[in-house]
Amino acid sequence: MRGKVFLFDMDGTLIDSTEVIEEIWHRWADRHGIDGNAVLAKSHGRQAAETVRLFAPEGSDHGAETAWFNAQAEQGTARIRAVAGARDFLSRLEPHEWAIVTSGKRSLAEEWMAAAGLPLPETFIAAEDVSRSKPDPEGYRKAAQLLGFDANDAIVFEDAQAGMEAGRKAGARVVGIGPSSHLSHLADAWISDFRQIEPVRDDTGGFRLHL
Repeated sequence: MRGKVFLFDMDGTLIDSTEVIEEIWHRWADRHGIDGNAVLAKSHGRQAAETVRLFAPEGSDHGAETAWFNAQAEQGTARIRAVAGARDFLSRLEPHEWAIVTSGKRSLAEEWMAAAGLPLPETFIAAEDVSRSKPDPEGYRKAAQLLGFDANDAIVFEDAQAGMEAGRKAGARVVGIGPSSHLSHLADAWISDFRQIEPVRDDTGGFRLHL
């Protein structure tokens, strides 16, 4: 697989935040008498505001509900860990060769990256930077353009269905990561973590991944 730049989701891709996120959504669902598993089935890869819009009871203050979720997430920093191999993989890349495209708020995303001991990229697309949440491709297209490339030249790393669909719609090649291999039909390749791959520069100025 070849590409010019790498575009990374954050939650579940570069950092392991699953325990924190799932616990918060279950508590949010319990507050409203909603099936937490149904919420989780749609929440992965989406902005919190979009999940609230999909599931909050009629008449709810969506802004207040989203703020509650974000406040709870900010308290879970101590349990954030880097995905195996992520730190080494990123250390091999130059700043202009990668970006993060996350559905999370910028302030929270920066806190969680720091908690995981991972560097922040120069190009960072957060919830505030797009008008439409994944699975819309806006975020990935914007990140590729800011790096000076078309999304067709990018390799996207994602763990969630909404994010994989966003990457594919953008025109990028998609590498799925994590335990959810039932989503492998949405990806061009699948890895359990970053210890399985190494970015190798080729003679075209891009990268070659052996998968």
